[in-house]
Amino acid sequence: MSVSRRALLRGGIAGLTLAGLGGCGDDGGSGGKKTLRFAWWGSEERAKLTQQVVDLYVSKHPDVEIKTTYAAYDPYFQKLATEMSGGNAPDVLQMGDRYLREYADRNTLLDLTPHLGSKIQTADLEQKLFPAGNLGAQTFGLPMGQTTHVLQYDPKRWQEAGAKLPADGWTWTDLKDAAAKVSAKFGPKVSGLSDPFGIEDWFGDWLRQQGKDLYTADGKLGYTEAEIVAWWKLGEEFRAAKALTPAEVTANTTLTPFPRKESTAEFCPDSTVGMTSWDTYGSEFALSHFPTAGNGIGQFTQPPMMLSVAKRTKNQDAALAFVDFFLNDPEAGAILGMARGLPANLKIRETLASTLTDEWKAVAAYEAKVSPQLLPAPPPPPKGAGVVKTQFQRIYDDVMHGKAKPEEAAPRLMSEIQQALGA
Repeated sequence: MSVSRRALLRGGIAGLTLAGLGGCGDDGGSGGKKTLRFAWWGSEERAKLTQQVVDLYVSKHPDVEIKTTYAAYDPYFQKLATEMSGGNAPDVLQMGDRYLREYADRNTLLDLTPHLGSKIQTADLEQKLFPAGNLGAQTFGLPMGQTTHVLQYDPKRWQEAGAKLPADGWTWTDLKDAAAKVSAKFGPKVSGLSDPFGIEDWFGDWLRQQGKDLYTADGKLGYTEAEIVAWWKLGEEFRAAKALTPAEVTANTTLTPFPRKESTAEFCPDSTVGMTSWDTYGSEFALSHFPTAGNGIGQFTQPPMMLSVAKRTKNQDAALAFVDFFLNDPEAGAILGMARGLPANLKIRETLASTLTDEWKAVAAYEAKVSPQLLPAPPPPPKGAGVVKTQFQRIYDDVMHGKAKPEEAAPRLMSEIQQALGA
C-alpha cells in the first residue's frame, strides 16, 4: 500500500474522535466482552490505517472491544496528562520519547519486561530501537517504527555548481565548501544549505561524533557550554562562507527552505522526506548521511513513537495481546505500511520493501544503506527536554541574526537548560 507522506504528516487534524468514558479498560463491555481503550496521535490518514488494524484484530478476537481516540500531537499529550492525573488513562497508548520517562517515573506505565518473549514477541523487532523505551532494566515502551536523520539535497544543482557530492567519510568542511559553491552559483535567491545550527537534533548528531550526547543514560545533561559555543562557532564559519540560508529565509517557518527551493540541501528526519520535497523535486533529489567529525556519523535508530500499556489497565492480558498483534502480525503490517516510518518488525519490513514506490522506496534504500553505521536509540530524555529544545532554537535566533556571539548566547542557554531540567 502506497500512502502519501504529505497526507500522513499533514499539520492539523480534525481533533479527537469519540473516546470511551470511565477508567482504564472495562471488565464488562457489551455482551461480556473485554473492553480496551487505544489512543494515538497522528493525521487522519494514519488514523484510518490504524483503525483498520483495530478492526482486523477485533474480527479475529470477537471477545474484545476496542474504543479508539486520536488527536494531533500537542492536544494528544494535553488530554493524556489530564487522563493520567484522573486515573482514566487509555489501556494501550502511543508514547513519545520526550514523555516516556516522565510517565514511567509517575508510576503510570506498565513495565513490559516480564512479558517480552512470552505475551509480546520481540525477536523480530529491530533491537537497536529498544533503548528508547527502557529505563534501566525496565521496558515501558516498544517501537512502532524506525526513522533516522538525513541530508536531502539537489544533486543536479550541486553538480552544476561544481560542488563535490556527499560520500562516505565526508566532513563538515566538505559540506561547507560544497554549500558555498552552490550559493556562489545560484545566489542570492538560492543558498547551499538550510541553516541547521539552531536545531537541537542536529546538534545531538554532531555531539555523538565527539563521543558525547544530549543526555546521559540516567537523564542528565550530556554536554557543557563549551560544546554549544563550538557548534555555534561552526555555524559562524558556514555563514562567513555564505553557505547558509540568510536569517530572514531560515526564520520563515511557513515551509522550510529546501522544498521552497531557496536552498539545495537540508537536514531532516527521514520520516518527513517527501512531505513537501517530493512534491517539489520528484525523484530529482538525493539522500545522504550526515558529514562526520571523526567518531562516526553520530546518527541513531529512532522510533518515531512507541506503544505503552497503562499500569492500571483492568484487562492487562488483552492489552498485551493487542500490542503483540500490532507489532508482529503480517496482515497488520501490510495495512500500516510506512505510516509510522519503517516497520520495527524486520520480517514485515522485508516483505513490505518490494511494494514501496516513490519517496518510500528512497527512504527504505537509504535506511538499508546507512543502517550498519547507526547507533542504538538513546535512552528517554528527562522531563523538561522539550523546553530545552525550544530554548535552543530561540536563543540561537539571536546568534543567527547577529544580535549575540556564540560566547554570549551559550551561557544564557545553559541557564535556561538548568531551569528546565531542575538542575
